[in-house]
Formats: sequence, structure tokens, C-alpha cells
Amino acid sequence: MAEYDTYISGDFKDMAEDVEIVTVIRDLTPGKKKYNSMYAKVRVSKDEKKYSNTLRVRLGRGQLVDKVCSVDVIEIVNVIPPGL
Repeated sequence: MAEYDTYISGDFKDMAEDVEIVTVIRDLTPGKKKYNSMYAKVRVSKDEKKYSNTLRVRLGRGQLVDKVCSVDVIEIVNVIPPGL
């Protein structure tokens, strides 16, 4: 079980659930590669037990939302075009 965090620009109550979105997530799992950020296609749920990974949500200025969510990381997206 991995732990991630992400930032959202709007209100937490308006956050989309159970739909595929592409967003930046940051890996919080203990170890050498902690805080590695990546673009990923994910599915988020406000129910912390629905998916196997934990997601901590932060608002635009970094305030941590009290509610812990769960996330299903579908795939890591390479947003840098090949050859650059």
C-alpha cells in the first residue's frame, strides 16, 4: 500500500470521484525515493477503504484536508515528448 498526496485548485467537496483523471501525485511512501512527483492517470474516492493506496489532498496553498482518501493509480503518464 503506497501513500500519495496531490493538490487541488477548488473545494474538496467538489472533487470528482471514481472517474479517471490525469493529475500530479507525490509519493510519500518511506524510502529513498520519497517525494518523487509524477503525472499519473488515477481514480480517486473519498472512501479511504475503496482503493488500496492512500491519498492525502492539499488545497491550493498547501493546507492539508482532514479527510483521507483512497486512490487507484491506473498508469504513470509521460508528459514529456520523446526526443527532448
